[in-house]
Amino acid sequence: MIRLVKALVCLLLVTEFLIFSSCDPKDEEDIIPVVEEGLFINELYASGEDWVELYNNLETSKDISGYFIYDNAATKYKLPTGTTIPAKGFIVLVCNDLGTGLNTNFKLSSDGETVYLENAGGTLIDRVEFPKLDNGQSYGRYPDGSSNLFISGNTTKGTSNGNSQAPAIESVTRQPIVPSLNQAVTVSVKLYANEGINTVKLFHRFNGGSYTVINMTLSGAIYTGSIPASAAVGKVEYYVEVAGTNGKTSLKPASAPNNVYDYLLNTDVLPQLVINEFMADNASCCPDNSSGTNEFDDWIEIYNKGNVAVNIGGMYLSDSKSDPFKSKIPTDNPSLTTIAPGGYLILWADNSTEQGPLHLNFGLSNAGEDVGLFYLDGRTIDAYTFGAQTQNNSWGRITDGATTWKAFSTPTPGTSNQ
Repeated sequence: MIRLVKALVCLLLVTEFLIFSSCDPKDEEDIIPVVEEGLFINELYASGEDWVELYNNLETSKDISGYFIYDNAATKYKLPTGTTIPAKGFIVLVCNDLGTGLNTNFKLSSDGETVYLENAGGTLIDRVEFPKLDNGQSYGRYPDGSSNLFISGNTTKGTSNGNSQAPAIESVTRQPIVPSLNQAVTVSVKLYANEGINTVKLFHRFNGGSYTVINMTLSGAIYTGSIPASAAVGKVEYYVEVAGTNGKTSLKPASAPNNVYDYLLNTDVLPQLVINEFMADNASCCPDNSSGTNEFDDWIEIYNKGNVAVNIGGMYLSDSKSDPFKSKIPTDNPSLTTIAPGGYLILWADNSTEQGPLHLNFGLSNAGEDVGLFYLDGRTIDAYTFGAQTQNNSWGRITDGATTWKAFSTPTPGTSNQ
């Protein structure tokens, strides 16, 4: 009997060990002890020139030479010799991949991630998991060094966060997305928190005139305001300001009024352009030579079936009919973006706009989705919904500009489908 009891105990211990040793890595990460040294990751910014602010809560300066900061344990960044933070002071580390001095060897993701801080002995002393952040927003401790972490609509880089954050705007949307003449537009604003809000204001103007201010009203969890209809063509510009009861304000877009939201009221006749052929699973066909690396990227061919040349600069391509403004064609090189009558233009759906004006900020899904060409104001010029695609086959019209589509085992980018 004693042997049986011992055996059962051993079995339970082994089972317990196996259960805990098979934990997900994230679970192990969550139970790592943090040794407090009075040094904190105090604020983070992840949209643009990323940075992390450290705060020394001690009454004396702190030498942090040899400390480590990272978002990936495999590539920790070691702070250089001579790095100190004054008592109750701050230091800002720029996250730009440079890996020298106060420039870390990593960037931050605006979609959110976790940043870790270790002392010179490799002991974790702080970590912050931050959420998705929009341009102009930061994630920090209020007050400095506390355990209260919030999104703020304004940043306080290198200075105190104060006792409370600026109101933060989660989203600004409009309905309809593509307004017509004589149609009012409803702007909706969602905040991360509706507590402590004094006012939410909508600023709008038409064709560069003076801004009109509207006090937005709260309905449920959403603030709304209406931009009046206009019978004239032109550009409507708008932005949102939120003021908290703590006296702090934030804007959306963050750099308004220098940069604002806008929409066009337009009555132009749409050009006679069609999406004529595309490839959504390019493995070894039709190389993109623009980067000098023979990349095999997705591509979209546009055909001009009209009798006048069309410059598509300022127009948009998208892989979603509900998001017509996804990838704007640059306007500064008409020699590359103009399509002659009966001509073709190839655009690369490769998420690489830095490679030139004919590169888009999205790729095509070989499982099937939308592909669309939209005018300056967002009106649909041509759009098509396709199904699953075969590798190295394109999908195109029979013949150029026709309504019937088929798979092409021998793609014809930049030439006739006939």
